[in-house]
Amino acid sequence: MGGRTTISHSLRGGGEGSPLALLQRRPRPEAAPRAASGRQRVRGLLFAALFLTALPTSAQLLSDLEPERPIAIEDARPISYRAIAGAVDWAYSVRRSNFADDTGPGFSLLYGAARGLELGAALRYVTHPGRNALRGISSGDLEIHALYAIATESPARPAIAVRLGVQFPTGLDSRGTDLHLSALATRSFDALRLHGNLRWVRLGDKLQSERADHLEAAVGVDFLVDRRGSTDTILLAGLSVLSSPVVHEATVLEAEIGLRRKLGPQTIFFGGVGSALTGEPDRERLRFRAGLSHVF
Repeated sequence: MGGRTTISHSLRGGGEGSPLALLQRRPRPEAAPRAASGRQRVRGLLFAALFLTALPTSAQLLSDLEPERPIAIEDARPISYRAIAGAVDWAYSVRRSNFADDTGPGFSLLYGAARGLELGAALRYVTHPGRNALRGISSGDLEIHALYAIATESPARPAIAVRLGVQFPTGLDSRGTDLHLSALATRSFDALRLHGNLRWVRLGDKLQSERADHLEAAVGVDFLVDRRGSTDTILLAGLSVLSSPVVHEATVLEAEIGLRRKLGPQTIFFGGVGSALTGEPDRERLRFRAGLSHVF
């Protein structure tokens, strides 16, 4: 309309045969194409907004790190508000010679109870529960946790969160209720993120040969496989140091690698392998884990 107003003012003052009269009598076929062009621009903007909105969402689904999904490293970001995520996996542990291997499924459920607050539950079953109980490995114990984001990530600081967990003796050959308290930090650098986890574990009931308090420290990294920015796949690596649950035994050093692969808009495949490099004679020589998680 601005263009037509300018022409009318420049040709104002003519009669019926004047250029102004001819313009007024002439049909204006450009109105429909301009309206169609406007609708196309609106549609284009809507599609662009949806595309840009979907990119961070898919990246977030892929990079949200939950313990054992697939490695021990956890990030300092709770699940999104009102989101629900469920996961199932199968793990197989190869023990050193003369000790029985063990295997079994694991399950977890997460819920974004409030902004910055995540609630969750998890349990795992393993074969030889009686023997594994002597190793400090539960079979069927229910763990519930709350993860709270103290600070979101900014250019000046990493994301920081605290995690409080309680493990109940609901499984086979279980003894007491254990308390887990963790501090988590995550720092992003373009296509990769660094993570730091520190955890204290207090056993509610212990054997004479066990320590009542355990300390665990872990560092890890996750990064995009595709350097062009695709978030379909990320690789992960972690290194953990754990005080031995058994008195007078060596400190445990574990190394893990894994991947997370997007199968659909909200479904993730994860798999990983790890090994206890030092520790007790019956430590895990190799541990394989694979599973699926889905966000509702």
